[in-house]
Amino acid sequence: MRWQYGCVAMLALSGGTGAQQPDHGDEIEQLRQALDELKTQYEARIDTLERRLAEAEKKIGESAEDAEEARQQAEELALAPRASSGGSTSRNVLNPEIGVVIQATAATLDVEAEGYAVPGFTPPESAGTANKGFSLGETEINFQTAIDDKFYGNLTVALEDEGGGTEVELDEAWFETLALPAGLKLRGGRFFSAIGYLNSFHTHADDFIDRPLPYQALFGKRYADDGVQLSWLKPIDALLFEFGGEVMQGDGFPGAAGDGLGAFTLFSHLGGDFGTGSSWRLGASYLEADVDERTLEERELALDPSDPESPVVADPVFDGESRTWGLDFVYKWAPNGNATVRNFVFQGEGFVREEEGRLAGLPFDGEQSGYYVQGVYQWQPGWRFGYRFDALDSDNRGIVVPGLFLDPLGLDPMRHSIMIEWSNTDFSRIRGQYIRDESTPVDDDQFLLNYVLSFGAHAAHKF
Repeated sequence: MRWQYGCVAMLALSGGTGAQQPDHGDEIEQLRQALDELKTQYEARIDTLERRLAEAEKKIGESAEDAEEARQQAEELALAPRASSGGSTSRNVLNPEIGVVIQATAATLDVEAEGYAVPGFTPPESAGTANKGFSLGETEINFQTAIDDKFYGNLTVALEDEGGGTEVELDEAWFETLALPAGLKLRGGRFFSAIGYLNSFHTHADDFIDRPLPYQALFGKRYADDGVQLSWLKPIDALLFEFGGEVMQGDGFPGAAGDGLGAFTLFSHLGGDFGTGSSWRLGASYLEADVDERTLEERELALDPSDPESPVVADPVFDGESRTWGLDFVYKWAPNGNATVRNFVFQGEGFVREEEGRLAGLPFDGEQSGYYVQGVYQWQPGWRFGYRFDALDSDNRGIVVPGLFLDPLGLDPMRHSIMIEWSNTDFSRIRGQYIRDESTPVDDDQFLLNYVLSFGAHAAHKF
């Protein structure tokens, strides 16, 4: 804007040019005064505009700083507990993630679920086959969230149809640390134990509709209990090594501790990658549980499904100690590590359980074992095919009364399973499965059709 001063001066000078220049001192002085006033006015306007510009820039900067500060405060509030009027940390301002899983099964089979008992094994109440006809399986409602910057929380409630009514069961309710040093992690509450491989997964995440025989017979599908778990994860060159242990209440099958801490576990895992598309994990685990007057409800032992008078037997009271060893191995392959189109998973587990004590008041020393191997191949997006073989064996010395659950009846329990699955997305799955069941006195051909639907938040499954 200062170029206008020069224009005014040029006009003033040009107005005084000519052939004759009379003496106009007063007029020149007036022009100079006018020029000075104009200059003063323009400088004042420039100062005003520059001040307004500086103020505007300052406000914009403050707004950006305010926005950044507000964002940081929101993140801090999301992680930090809000103090109540009493000064305690009574609630968290972050809403938990909520997920729901619905699954149902249609089945044709000869052996009733209530009569399913593998000879040579004490059958926990939760073990068994699918129900005949249509049945709504376990519906899960899961809540999970970061409690603050130090803890993470998880709650899973299971709803299951039971005798025409709905049974509500608390599957999991645990916290987990987020900031312990040196690769340490602590979990406490009710949770699925880290023994074996499948045990820590929910059943809807399995590749087959039902759990393998070793889990059915030895744990009643899975071992869950109240307690604490401490684990340590350590990278070793290109490998990952994990070691941990659990101290449990001991109420989960096969334990029956009564009062006090009655069970503990040890587990270790070693895994890594090789090549561009392969990864593996090898695991070992151990469970020891005190047993104080463990007994189960009477159940029918289906020796002949055509006989309506199937014998009813009861498991005698057992007192003593139960020890279980386990080994597991998992191998996964996908071209260049991309499992979305094609992939293959092989896994297997084996368990040996020894129990010593008194059965029905008499000395008892028994050994029960089982294993399974399976392979699942996805040949194109959405379609998978799998085969599984599982088997059991028992050597229960001291059983002299035939007809008890712990009498193996000379059988070698085993099953063959074939599965085919279609998944439209990660949230919907339809599976068909054929089972040749030779685990009971009556060989059974079973056909199962199952769907699994999930919506809401759902954490990614572990390796």
